[in-house]
Amino acid sequence: MKKCRICGGSNFKEVINFGDSPLVNSLIELQDITKTEEVYPLVVHQCQDCYLVQIVNPIDNYKIYQDVDYLYFSSDMPGLFEYFRTYADYIHNLYVKPGDLIVEIGSNDGIWLKNFVRWTPVLGVEPATNVALRAIKNGVPTINQFFTERVAKLIEKEFGQAKIIMGANCIAHLNDLHDMMRGVLALLKHDGVFSVECNYWGGMVRNTNYALIYHDHFSYFTIGVWNNFLKEYGLKVFDAEVTPAQGGSLRIYIGDYPQTERCQLLVKEEEDSNLNSYETCLKYREACMTKAKGLKAIVDKLKSEGKKIAGYGAAAKGFSLLQLAGITTELDYFVDDSPAKQGKFTPVNHIPVISREDANDRLPDYFFITAPNYANVIMKKEKRSGVRFILEDGTIR
Repeated sequence: MKKCRICGGSNFKEVINFGDSPLVNSLIELQDITKTEEVYPLVVHQCQDCYLVQIVNPIDNYKIYQDVDYLYFSSDMPGLFEYFRTYADYIHNLYVKPGDLIVEIGSNDGIWLKNFVRWTPVLGVEPATNVALRAIKNGVPTINQFFTERVAKLIEKEFGQAKIIMGANCIAHLNDLHDMMRGVLALLKHDGVFSVECNYWGGMVRNTNYALIYHDHFSYFTIGVWNNFLKEYGLKVFDAEVTPAQGGSLRIYIGDYPQTERCQLLVKEEEDSNLNSYETCLKYREACMTKAKGLKAIVDKLKSEGKKIAGYGAAAKGFSLLQLAGITTELDYFVDDSPAKQGKFTPVNHIPVISREDANDRLPDYFFITAPNYANVIMKKEKRSGVRFILEDGTIR
């Protein structure tokens, strides 16, 4: 019997089932196309004891981050440099003094820590070897490890305790949340701040956003769930906000500080909307399935009219959109600005991923925007191309 990764309970109810799916970042090389490819169940449940929405049967982290090259580099994503600079400025101005150690969990290529590296000690903890090497190349000290209690104690022994520990869109990738929290307690100063940005179940429900559901994301959080979890460790969320990232991410601040008014308002909003109930999960599933069927109908209609469709962005979120809608070989190719993805093929369906420049000789009638959080950026960039766009909400521009 599988256990909830927060409360240890086994009373689960199914939220949504995507069927058997390949790992979303497992783009393949041409020479590997004939090899057998693994697919895994992608089913989301809710624990009925602590209300954490989660994937009960997670994939081994090593398959995602260390057995293959991880293909997501934060610095390749449009707008993220400014986004993380603003985040860093906020923490710097409120909590950090020169000489304070700052540690980032899942630091990727160092895009956030670069904002601190010139004037205070920093350390990234990044499990993907190729990404950790990119961070080191960028001048950000990084260890190639998963963040665990053992690793945290090793860091504390060599560097001392940290004033700030941050994890942006990585905590959902951890299966053992208790090991992570024990590590935070071992490493964080008594007046330190643990800041987390994570998938927000509230934003997913509000926006019928199922693009965030894929094998890398084990958990989908609310403030209510976080506060119940943190009681075990004598901690609490003292500040919280919803950011525009990922269609609405939850950013929380954990530590021994007075609770802010905006945090109190978000907690009340969750309670008033019955966000953590299974009833909300059922409404979410119905809305997602309706949206997915609508996308499939749009694509089928356009294909029946002889239209050519390509994907814009070989992104994890896009593959989730396509998977639930049952859109497989209808797309001729994907374009992506990341050199790490170009020249590869999507798993199972083997659709080529090419650069935008290479697409000039064979522009489609429609681009299906498979990176929905960058839709406005993409449409502005492509304004003169004459190509129309299919958006994840089913509208055509």
